[in-house]
Amino acid sequence: MGPSQRALGWVGRLQAEAGARGAQITNLAIGGTTTYHGLAVHTAPVPNRPSPHGSINIDAALALNPTLVLVAYPSNDSANGYTADETVRNLLAIRDAAAARGVPVLVQGMQPRNMSHGARALLPQIDRRLAAAIGGCFVEVGSAMAAPDGGINALYDAGDGVHLNDAGHAVLFARIKAVLDSGRCVRWAP
Repeated sequence: MGPSQRALGWVGRLQAEAGARGAQITNLAIGGTTTYHGLAVHTAPVPNRPSPHGSINIDAALALNPTLVLVAYPSNDSANGYTADETVRNLLAIRDAAAARGVPVLVQGMQPRNMSHGARALLPQIDRRLAAAIGGCFVEVGSAMAAPDGGINALYDAGDGVHLNDAGHAVLFARIKAVLDSGRCVRWAP
């Protein structure tokens, strides 16, 4: 589930915007992955957690010699029962791996999702901690798309309580574009 057409998803919209500015976006995402999949391959294994996925992790992204890495793991960690500490630690480790190579990282915040109350409650906690640690390179998206109970607002739900519809992808794209346009994190080509 998700956008009705690839071009209407936030990545497709961002690819079109970047292309108009002479830049290129390479999407390494695979549905269902968690922050553990995105860690560098040299990361020590954690019992009962996935190993880094070498073709979609930070190592794979950095092998492309990017000028910016955009990291988005919107809710699978919480849905899988991982703690806020795990998610924040992993996202900061991914960011630090890129920073060590001089590559700025834009981190997308958590997206609302229809899951247990406890799992939903983790999402704003993660966002607050990431915003404090990442500053201008953090993109908060949850508040724009959440229902009062913290689940996904029906206006943005693709119908499964997990994925965004076209309107949700438009909101997500607008939030990411606003941070890129602000120059707080990195300047992209005019």
